[in-house]
Amino acid sequence: MKLFFSVSVILLFLFPFLLLNATEPEVKENRPFIRIGFYNTENYFDPFTDTLSDYHEFDPGGIRHWDMARYRIKQQHIFKVIAAMGGWHGMDVMAFAEIENRFVLEDLLKNTPLRREDYGIVHFESPDHRGIDVGMIYRKNVFHLLCSEAIPVRDTAGKIMRTRDILYVKGRVGTDTLHLFINHWPSRYGGLMTTVYKRIQAAKALIRVVDSVYQRRPEARILIMGDFNESLKDSGLQRVLQDADGGALVALASHADFGLAGGTIRGMSGWSIFDRFLCSKNLLNPAGRMWVYDKSFHIFDAAFLLERDNKNMGQKPDRTYNGFAYHGGFSDHLPVYVNVAFENPGK
Repeated sequence: MKLFFSVSVILLFLFPFLLLNATEPEVKENRPFIRIGFYNTENYFDPFTDTLSDYHEFDPGGIRHWDMARYRIKQQHIFKVIAAMGGWHGMDVMAFAEIENRFVLEDLLKNTPLRREDYGIVHFESPDHRGIDVGMIYRKNVFHLLCSEAIPVRDTAGKIMRTRDILYVKGRVGTDTLHLFINHWPSRYGGLMTTVYKRIQAAKALIRVVDSVYQRRPEARILIMGDFNESLKDSGLQRVLQDADGGALVALASHADFGLAGGTIRGMSGWSIFDRFLCSKNLLNPAGRMWVYDKSFHIFDAAFLLERDNKNMGQKPDRTYNGFAYHGGFSDHLPVYVNVAFENPGK
């Protein structure tokens, strides 16, 4: 807590544009809460050669010209996002997509002011063809890790697909247990209709593991997050909402913190919300032991994460790369987060 107070003050003086028109999201209730975020970091690769991978665009000397200087800029950008999005409270759990390996998370916690906090890491290597994974950091004094598992996505023949695993993490918060599922579903690269079956397979994998949790714990509190590469009307997310334990999940409503963006990613057709939260219905009950404030999640659309969109008017995410050209920005996605209230174990 003290760290993020200090960081926020520093950012206020050194990066005034970060907090332009910013207000701390209001939490009116008097219960403690945990702030959980998700961020597709857009190619958070380390600057070293990976001899075990056949993907070398981000190796030293690769066509992306990725090096230590660019890597350190990227690392500082990710830290700024965590510090600014956490505000006075700080980020208790922060999940990521498009990280290369455990090293980049360890280095983030070692070589930024996050080192002053007692964060743990959850990460598994995935079979993704580019070598990118999902992962998570968490405050050990708030989220008490119980177990974690990588859930593979399989094709219709049962073979593991070369895409990101779904990360399942169970932890104790206050007096209750929270089940987290972190997703980065297959992209639309190659065409929407030719790739939709891959996301349907990811949806099926998620449904199976969610159903297995419900079979053991019908009252389980479940929070699902990620970059789904889909909007709510698309096939994979519709299947999850309809099929998981007979419709036990709901999609949280979204709102932009600063009103500068209409979604989490912007393409030629405009803004879309590919990054979002789903949850079990019992997390919408404010009379329960654990619940989501305002029944919604936040799109953190601070001005420093955006730039002018000269082609389509308005704003767009300030990217690290535009195609193969280095741009030096943050990410092509905006981060999202949710506040989850819980019972104070001391009462």
